[in-house]
Amino acid sequence: MNNLFAVVVTWNGEDCIAKCLHSLLNSDIPIQVVVVDNASSDQTMKIAQAICPNAIFFQLTHNLGFGKANNIGIKYAYDHGAEHILLINQDAHVDVNTVSTLVALQQAYPKSGIL
Repeated sequence: MNNLFAVVVTWNGEDCIAKCLHSLLNSDIPIQVVVVDNASSDQTMKIAQAICPNAIFFQLTHNLGFGKANNIGIKYAYDHGAEHILLINQDAHVDVNTVSTLVALQQAYPKSGIL
């Protein structure tokens, strides 16, 4: 399968991060999860690490904002051979076949840069 990464930017998301991460772990294709935490002051990171211990974690010391935090995760993914990167908000979740459907769609239209 393709080298697929999901980048999740978090900030004080203890009420929603579990559903997001569980949905990624339950995907019908394997996904390497990258969590970039924008200096949360709640239990977001503790929850994320418990649910997804094999994820890559970046715990920032101050909030860089959503865009810059995504760029940290994207750079990590590209530096580690990503063929596909899913950017997903901490309060979103995917169905079991969402990611495989997106990968198939991108492969059907290889000139597309973003879906």
